[in-house]
Amino acid sequence: MINDLIGTCRLFIEKGYYVGLINYKDNFGRYKKKRIQTNLKERGNKKEAQAILDKAVEELRQELEQKEYSPSPEQTIKTDISFMDYVENYIKSKVNELEPEVYTGYMTNFSIMKSYFGNNLKLKDVTYHHIEDFYNFLRTERKNKNVTIKHHAVILSPALRMAYRDDLIPKNPYEFMPKLKRENSKRNFYSPSELEELFKITDKSPLALIVRVTAFYGLRRSEVLGLKWSAFDFQNKIMSVQHKIIVDKKIVYQKDTLKTKSSTRSLPLFPEIEKLLLERKEQIKKNHYKYGLSYNHKYDEYVFVDDIGNLYLPDYVTHRFAALIKRNKLKHLRFHDLRHSCASLLAGQGVPMKNIQEWLGHANFNTTADVYSHLDFSTKRFSANAIENALTVNDENKTDDLLEKEIEELNKLIEQKKNLLKKNNCIM
Repeated sequence: MINDLIGTCRLFIEKGYYVGLINYKDNFGRYKKKRIQTNLKERGNKKEAQAILDKAVEELRQELEQKEYSPSPEQTIKTDISFMDYVENYIKSKVNELEPEVYTGYMTNFSIMKSYFGNNLKLKDVTYHHIEDFYNFLRTERKNKNVTIKHHAVILSPALRMAYRDDLIPKNPYEFMPKLKRENSKRNFYSPSELEELFKITDKSPLALIVRVTAFYGLRRSEVLGLKWSAFDFQNKIMSVQHKIIVDKKIVYQKDTLKTKSSTRSLPLFPEIEKLLLERKEQIKKNHYKYGLSYNHKYDEYVFVDDIGNLYLPDYVTHRFAALIKRNKLKHLRFHDLRHSCASLLAGQGVPMKNIQEWLGHANFNTTADVYSHLDFSTKRFSANAIENALTVNDENKTDDLLEKEIEELNKLIEQKKNLLKKNNCIM
């Protein structure tokens, strides 16, 4: 029995030192891992490191032999909890760690889980197949894509991992779940001409400046509504994104912590946006005088407030924007798609993906590349030229002609970038 409990044992290198790893089962049949720090450097010490690992394996074997192999009565009682009760308790334990709207989203997804699993399934009986069947249900019955299913995975995976850590289950069934692959979803965006038409339509709407700022900078909804006057340095022509507004259960949260560290960023202030902001500032002053005691001064530091000083809230902006699009029979576009439109304009002008990542405030390059790489036409153009040169050049004169054409094409692209940067008064 003891020989069955000791599994694979191996050495690996971590920060230049040998580390041993022993996979085994404890006396209750639970899968465990034990790390052995050898404190031996990689070069010339492999035999000594292996000897330390072998000794640790033998000591563990002797330790297991001294214990009786049997399930714990306490363990049986603790794992009698239902699967859904455990998951609900796990979510509630995270209430102080999660953003309010994230916590609400967790509880919304939990209600879907509970309606599927019910209360009869015990935590100790959950298998890989239960989770797999649930995900298939989400795909077939609810028509969910992987990006939505991941919202369930971020609850189930850590919850079951914690149950295994706390010895509530003999093994973690989520260990065997394949990684949910990112799907290529279609991103809606407007072309420059479509954006111009949108700006004309919204010019007389309360959303006029909100729409322009969002399209110019590709801000998230929470970021644009969280813009304060202090975010704008009119002297140095800089706008800082460092605050957000979120609403959960009708409670307004004002937060200086954005989605990721990269979301906090400084961007050049476009002359057109600066002009509209200064006009807005004057209009707000007039509203102070016009509405007098009826004016709400609670949000005086914010840019986007209504005529009597109330803060524009996310749902209002989303619904008002959707109504404008529908009423004017424009191509369907969500408010968040203004962010995608900004990215498409940058990519269309040959701006590198790394710069687009920084402009949008993505935490890592892969996110930007996965979502917007299909828009990077400039790299495809040069790749096509390279293939054409390799396959069609037959003589020296033709080579020279193609090289001259290549240089001309490159100079055009450089000139386009210069014009774009000059227009925006910025360095991408």
